Amino acid sequence: MKSFKIVVAAFLLSLICPELLFSEEEKKEQVNVMEEILVETERVVEKQDKITIRPEGLPAQVDIITKDEIQRTPYTGDVLDILRKVPGLNVQKYPRGDMGHQIGLRGFIGNNGVAVFVDGVPVNTLHWWNGQVEIGWLIPEMIERVEVIKGPFSALYGNFALGGTINFVTRKSDPSSSLGGYGGSFATGRGVGVFSDPSLQYTPFLVWEGYIRDGYRENSDYQRGQFFNKVTFPLWQGDVSVRAHYAARTWSDAGYLKIEEMKKGIVSRTSAVNLTDRGDSEMADVVVNYSPHGGEEGLHATLYYTYLWNATGRTFPPSPQARRDSSENYCGWRLLYDYRPFDQLSLIAGNELRYDSAKTNDMSSLNYYTITKVKSLYDFNQFNTAFFVQGQYKPFSFFKLVGGLRYDTFNIDVNNILYPQNSGNAYPDIWSPKIGLVITPYQDINIYANKGTGFLSPSPSQLSPASATQKANFDLGLAKLDTWDVGINALLFKRLQINIDYYNTLYQREQWLNPATLVYENLGASKRTGVEVEAKIFLTNELTFYGSWADVRARLKNPQTPGAVYITGQPEDISTVGINYQKAWAGGGQQAVFDFCYARSGRKPVDTSGALIGSQFDRYLMKVSYRYKKWTASVDACFTPRKYAADTYTTQSGEIAIIPYPTWDVLAGIRYQF
Repeated sequence: MKSFKIVVAAFLLSLICPELLFSEEEKKEQVNVMEEILVETERVVEKQDKITIRPEGLPAQVDIITKDEIQRTPYTGDVLDILRKVPGLNVQKYPRGDMGHQIGLRGFIGNNGVAVFVDGVPVNTLHWWNGQVEIGWLIPEMIERVEVIKGPFSALYGNFALGGTINFVTRKSDPSSSLGGYGGSFATGRGVGVFSDPSLQYTPFLVWEGYIRDGYRENSDYQRGQFFNKVTFPLWQGDVSVRAHYAARTWSDAGYLKIEEMKKGIVSRTSAVNLTDRGDSEMADVVVNYSPHGGEEGLHATLYYTYLWNATGRTFPPSPQARRDSSENYCGWRLLYDYRPFDQLSLIAGNELRYDSAKTNDMSSLNYYTITKVKSLYDFNQFNTAFFVQGQYKPFSFFKLVGGLRYDTFNIDVNNILYPQNSGNAYPDIWSPKIGLVITPYQDINIYANKGTGFLSPSPSQLSPASATQKANFDLGLAKLDTWDVGINALLFKRLQINIDYYNTLYQREQWLNPATLVYENLGASKRTGVEVEAKIFLTNELTFYGSWADVRARLKNPQTPGAVYITGQPEDISTVGINYQKAWAGGGQQAVFDFCYARSGRKPVDTSGALIGSQFDRYLMKVSYRYKKWTASVDACFTPRKYAADTYTTQSGEIAIIPYPTWDVLAGIRYQF
């Protein structure tokens, strides 16, 4: 018994004061690990005044989620968990498997307000809804880092970059191969295997995953299987990565429930709208990335091909079940060359090309398989090419100027099969200039300002209505956005990081998805003003406090209906607060991690008049993990206290409807590294 007490006491002492139990060499290794973590966190502030083509060098509000931060972030099975801490980023989850991800920035929330990429490949698709984001297959084991650029201030990105741009960068390798098994609430099961060997010249990185979940509600099960295969090798003066990925998914769709009916006990929070609502999805892609070896100067290239197919059936009472079958093939490239005539100047010139061939078929259905009416049938192609230049010049040690210009042209060919009189072609184009500056009066303090233009391409249904009475409008053009912002990033005393940003945006053509017709409607011009504040306190090398607050005022300028000025789905404010604690000892052979985050989304207008308001939505996210040599055990949990609130709201027969969430969602598991 005495020896047992000694062992327990030694273990507790190792957690509190590991420096008393380890050698000087082990202490140095531990300090080095913590210093690397702190430097990784400081990256954005350090690089904003440098000449670099990475997003951190832009004179804009940029958030980088690093590999270490991804590993420490609570994850209950949804890639959106990784994004919830980003200041001002508004995420919404719809109940259609992993096809329902909505990402919002700077007052733009929906399918097409943010340009999203994976390894430089666009994942805003056209076949489902115009700009629908396809990222549900991403898992933490694949991701090296996430780059979030607020606003349309980089000339490297064009279509859909209204609120900003997000680029997920996948890993090229892992230090070792691993196997992980996880289980959790509502019969959730997840198995993932990673194979990698960095010592090989042709470095493999393979991630194979299977995921199943019965779901909190009736008719809400979900299954996913995928194979992510990547190999990286040297070629010419750089490195080439070749990726081949396949994912298949199937799910049941529980749908929206009216809040008042749940409160009155007419329906249960776990009820489903229609037990035959469901969906199936399949995707495959091949991606080749090339980058200079050992630096940024030189040629950067991305080539890609993607295949997508979806079939879904959903019910929005009192309308019958609506089914959409759609498919898309798209391919393209992004080529740019970074020229550095001297250290204080970077000149980028590049070309981007994307070609889409897609089909959509909207129908009324019964029990998913029986088609009762075909409502629309499109076969369309879209060709987009762009030429862009961007320069960075630093004439003084405290001043950097960034400017860019982008020219995009589109060829959109729409074949409206049900209403051929509305078929036709559109050829819109646009120039989108960007300019910004960074002033660094003191080390680690950057003051910046930007002005830029963004745009959005029209959908086939906007150009060519599925109606015998509405006429086609192939002169509609691109929806244009003009915006500017000012801000400051500062790292004070190497302990306190503060980011403050104010922005103002004018948007030419606001859109709204009518839940009754499932068609986007134009609401006119809109204005958004907002402020974002973020703070991190590195109290010690192991303990960090963080928090953020973003406020957005989004209004229609000249609404068709007097007083109907609200932009639906946009919360009045978003805030987070959290704490992260991590401690390594035994020369880095053991590590404990604790992360707690409170995320709040403010009240949201559900209709443009503001008569229907959705209440605020709160979430508490927690993670505890312990690594002992090659074994890592973890528990991730999400607590949602409000029964009649959600991150997305809609209307049914003039009442607010939501997707009810479980109070608790837990995922626990163990991972072994070979």
